[in-house]
Amino acid sequence: MSDTSSDTSRRLTAPVHRGSRLWLVGPGLIAVLLLAWFAWHRGAAPASEAATDLPALDAVTLSSAAQKDSGIDSQVPTWIERVDRIEASGVVALNERRTARPGAIAEGVVSHIDVQPGDRVKAGTLLATIHSHAVHDAWAGYFKALSERRRYENEVRYAKVAEERATRLLADRALSPQEVDRARSDRIAAEQGLLAAQAEEVRGTQELAHYGIVARPEGNPQTEDDVPVRAPIAGAVIERQVSQGTAVTPGTPLFVLSDLTSVWVMAEVDEVHVGSLAVGLPVEVQVNAYPGDIFRGTITSVGDVINPATRRITIRCELANPDGRLKPQMFARVMLASEKPRRMLVIPERAVQEMEGQTVVFARDAQGRFQRRPVIIGATVSGLTEVVSGADDDDVIATAGAFLIKSEMMKPQSEEQ
Repeated sequence: MSDTSSDTSRRLTAPVHRGSRLWLVGPGLIAVLLLAWFAWHRGAAPASEAATDLPALDAVTLSSAAQKDSGIDSQVPTWIERVDRIEASGVVALNERRTARPGAIAEGVVSHIDVQPGDRVKAGTLLATIHSHAVHDAWAGYFKALSERRRYENEVRYAKVAEERATRLLADRALSPQEVDRARSDRIAAEQGLLAAQAEEVRGTQELAHYGIVARPEGNPQTEDDVPVRAPIAGAVIERQVSQGTAVTPGTPLFVLSDLTSVWVMAEVDEVHVGSLAVGLPVEVQVNAYPGDIFRGTITSVGDVINPATRRITIRCELANPDGRLKPQMFARVMLASEKPRRMLVIPERAVQEMEGQTVVFARDAQGRFQRRPVIIGATVSGLTEVVSGADDDDVIATAGAFLIKSEMMKPQSEEQ
């Protein structure tokens, strides 16, 4: 070791005088002091943190005088019969029975758009036109069939005249029977050709009608070459799915139309209420846009499958909407009543408290000791809450002042703070 390091070591271990006391400062002492400092800081947690870890009491004892002074009252749960009132969240939707989604019926290009979303239209209103070469082919097939029909009509007239002439000559012994048979065969062939031409003309007429065009001999394929898209129902234009110049093929969606005088509300109901659901039951619907207003309808469908993620079933309700106040995609609250009343155990709503993430009530024994009881509750109607489990009809439950009991149970936690 060098002289410099030796001097340093001697200085660290040399005695140091502080007044009348003698202090020894060295590497060992420094290490001990650091360890003690870290141990003190790790063990001395703030009082607020220590108090947070302490649970609330499970029970408190109050004398009769203390209960009276605090306004605490108790009573036993009671049995009543009540019609279950079920509430569910839902959304307003289009009535699919009164909704149409016209699409392209021919390959082509959208040449004109005649309506926009929000427009009200009547059945048969022109929505758009599509320029399509398929229309030219349909016209060509129609005119060809028309020409064939006319040709065979002339052949049938000629064949009938020839057959009549041959029959007269046969009577005058001026023509052989074989010639008469030939004339009859020519007439039959002409009539069969006429029937085929007429069928082809009908096919051509129907093809043009499929494209929305009236087939007629004076029609002009050069000017009548667009496919009109017309409204199949009366209602509002909800959505326009193409623009002018869009290339389309058969089946391409073009518009969404709906008669909004009737709408659906799709709601999710908890599976425990499945037994209370039935088609035809009346429902009441509320939406945030019209607080206090109630819209009435009926259940038209109850789902067949429970959603495994939410444990709920979907119901469909139909509501009249003559003034159009209900808009698709509005959130809704659906309320319905079961068909039969049910016997249930109820307590006053104020007896129910939330404590440490649990729904609880406070049951009192003969010594005035209130113990918290976790309970499962049902619906609350007119201030009375159903007790599904956790309390019996012989329990004495704190009603008035239940919040004060809760505060008393939480005191050990607050006093540590």
